[in-house]
Amino acid sequence: MAHKLLKLPSVLLPLLAMLALATVLGASGCGKSISGPAKMVPLTLKTQAGGTAATRVLRAAGLVAADSDTVHVDVTFTRALLVVRDVKFHATETDSEGSDGEEQVAESDSLGDAENDSTHSEDGGGIAFRGPFVIDLLSHHADVLDTQMVPPGLYAQVQGHLQALHAGDAAATPDLSFLVGSTIDLEGTIGGDGGGAFTYRARIDDEFVIHGHFTVQSDTPATAFLVFNVDGMLVDSRGRFLDPRDPANDQAIRSAIRHAIKVGLDDNHDGELDGDEGHE
Repeated sequence: MAHKLLKLPSVLLPLLAMLALATVLGASGCGKSISGPAKMVPLTLKTQAGGTAATRVLRAAGLVAADSDTVHVDVTFTRALLVVRDVKFHATETDSEGSDGEEQVAESDSLGDAENDSTHSEDGGGIAFRGPFVIDLLSHHADVLDTQMVPPGLYAQVQGHLQALHAGDAAATPDLSFLVGSTIDLEGTIGGDGGGAFTYRARIDDEFVIHGHFTVQSDTPATAFLVFNVDGMLVDSRGRFLDPRDPANDQAIRSAIRHAIKVGLDDNHDGELDGDEGHE
């Protein structure tokens, strides 16, 4: 006796095929969820100057009556430039036993060859912004240094390097030829008796590390700021004036410049610095 084949309507064939594929995938998955890599989000690095072009600080001389005008000196900056070679945000490895982000800095206390300018790379559990960047410390607006795609997560600290501008750097434009060989250029006038014009230029090859947590959220662009306190660059830890014309103050000024750099956060994602949120 011949058997007749059951002929299904053509409209049902695609539905049956999809059902069969879903059954196979469900069986092969064995209840395990498949997750892909985290979606990268843009992180923009900006700079913001703090302080003013004119400031009043205590004289370094051992004078009394700190509330008297006679113990202060007025300093007015006419130009202030700083060269930042590179900046790196270190990620916190929360899934690594005993890792809190500090070890990553110990393993990579340099961002690589500083001569390798204008390159961008991710290494050592973080994201690096490579310059060099010439920062105008008297600017009243935020300058965008760079934007990179980064994985979301917690970044534990910011590490960067100050280094002199080189003749072959992309940032060494003809207008900045006077800065080649130097890291910092401070110019201005000192008021009062014994005052006058000053120019302080120095080559500073130094590293700065700023501790503080910065979270990059999934699917949300993030902005971080390097904040430079101009008012603190010619004062010591006690707030006393460091005359840039005196060679004896050179090392103290270098230290003051390094400690005048902070990191600012944009937690509300409006592209603006959220108040004074720097971390040492």
